[in-house]
Amino acid sequence: MKNSALSREELFASVWDRPSKEVARELGISDVALGKLCQRLQVPKPPRGYWAKIAAGRKPRQPPLQAYRTEVEKRLKKQTRSTTPIRLSKLQLEFLKLAFDELAATGIEVGESVLAYDGIRSIPSELAAQVLIILQTRYEKWVEARTTASSMNGAISSLSNLVAKLLPYAKEQLLVFHRQSDERYSRSLDPSISIRATEDFLRRIAHLSRLARTNGCAYVAADMSALEHAWSVNQISSPRVYSKSKTELCVSSNEVWVRAQLDNSWSHDQFETVRLPLREICPIDLVPASELRLPGKISRSAMQHPYAERLQALQEARVIYDGLVDATYDMDRSVPNERLALFDRLWFSQSETGPFVTARRAWQRLETDLERWGEELESETVALCQDILGIETGDIVVVESGKSTVRLKVEGMNVYLSDERVMFGVWGTRFRKDGLPGKRSEHFAIVVEND
Repeated sequence: MKNSALSREELFASVWDRPSKEVARELGISDVALGKLCQRLQVPKPPRGYWAKIAAGRKPRQPPLQAYRTEVEKRLKKQTRSTTPIRLSKLQLEFLKLAFDELAATGIEVGESVLAYDGIRSIPSELAAQVLIILQTRYEKWVEARTTASSMNGAISSLSNLVAKLLPYAKEQLLVFHRQSDERYSRSLDPSISIRATEDFLRRIAHLSRLARTNGCAYVAADMSALEHAWSVNQISSPRVYSKSKTELCVSSNEVWVRAQLDNSWSHDQFETVRLPLREICPIDLVPASELRLPGKISRSAMQHPYAERLQALQEARVIYDGLVDATYDMDRSVPNERLALFDRLWFSQSETGPFVTARRAWQRLETDLERWGEELESETVALCQDILGIETGDIVVVESGKSTVRLKVEGMNVYLSDERVMFGVWGTRFRKDGLPGKRSEHFAIVVEND
């Protein structure tokens, strides 16, 4: 059986009917590839100890196949799409259809949008964001290949207006800035800053970039605390630190970075983050110019509240949960039901349910609670990561990875705690260099000291 021809329902039935190794061998793939296939199709796999219970003659509860995430996303897109008609010119519609064609070629569902002869009737926010992403790398090619009669300047102006019309409806991206490493600091334990790139934020960095180019400045800086309504800024540092922070947004003609100042009761730290290319964030060349006055310098600090107690509570709950799970499976494997029934008859002269069998059944009832506790632990882990990082599942994140800048769509998050450090792990599907959605998985970590 070819895995490409395997439906989601057939895969679900297979992985719950026999062990993963047998299913992988039948499909001609590895165990790892089978795990990735189940993850991609949102098919749950049997928990640890499931096949040991089957071998012992028991029938563990099999969960139902829940709604496929894409089906849920379709319903959400209908709620988050633009319902206000967006009027477009003939040339703008031509550019938009070119973007849709390229996205559709990569498997992106563009049928959720509704186009008309004079513009857009509705468009999902995520699709609008993906159109803006590929515009930056494709617009020069599209301008050259346009069929609608117009001058070069007219075509560029039309594209700029298209960007302005899509920005209010596009899903916001997340920018993650790591600290610029130097000889004093270890890169892996440095604080990081995440910024939600709203429409106002993108317009402001475009304006600052034009100021730098027009006036021949190395860069232009603006106090972010003075513009807190424009974006969401998260300082990610040690879980026990209660500090004040001041941040400035620095923009050159082609890069953006953050200058930060962190103060607490025993230290004062100033640093700059790594620089992200503007072309990797949005179609910066096409964001319309606007006469924005920069605000005067306002000295305002943002308060960072410790999250150590919440993190410690989560860790303790994980330890208790793992202990209960291990104890449950140890009991299943160590003594079969037949021996327990025999001991009840020999020691307690009870033919049906004695203390041993009753205890075994009590542990079996605990399994349902363990499944629910596991789901709640996973939900709390994701909620903690969202609160600290400012990142949500489904967000499009731009971050430096190695020596390059990558963009990925977040599929999951986790947090790992040790005596020395706290590591937040984020993973998802990576976008290609040309801005189109890819198939490769990508992950990055934000590590801070656990002092």
